[in-house]
Amino acid sequence: MIECMARLNKKAAEIMSEFPVNACTDVTGFGLLGHLKEMIVGSHIGAVVEYKAVPILPLTWELAAMNMIPGGTRNNLQFVEDVVEWNDDVPELAKLILADAQTSGGLLITLPTEIAGQFIKRCHSAGIIDAVVIGNFSEGGTIRVQ
Repeated sequence: MIECMARLNKKAAEIMSEFPVNACTDVTGFGLLGHLKEMIVGSHIGAVVEYKAVPILPLTWELAAMNMIPGGTRNNLQFVEDVVEWNDDVPELAKLILADAQTSGGLLITLPTEIAGQFIKRCHSAGIIDAVVIGNFSEGGTIRVQ
């Protein structure tokens, strides 16, 4: 899984057309975890997300710590609770941030693991410096956040 945040998605979408993408969604009001839930439920697979790898906009942690959380975020967290398994060391603020109800987020793109590095390099060369691998798919039907 690859996450591209903080800019318009046009360039990333153009680059994506050069690769054998399995699925893609723009992360909007359902948050990263809500959109990922839709992907895994529809595909009957599981996912592992490295929460520290997810690009976070500047000041997000500080705002979340001040309880400046969009109203829908807690609803999003409830929406995914049936499929998410949290490692014990994942902080509560990270859970809220991964379920953030902000709109107009980046793209969540899935493609074969063996070409992820090529895709990331292509994005970086196009100026999308925050394109990163945030996890991978697994068996199971749950999202494990570690």
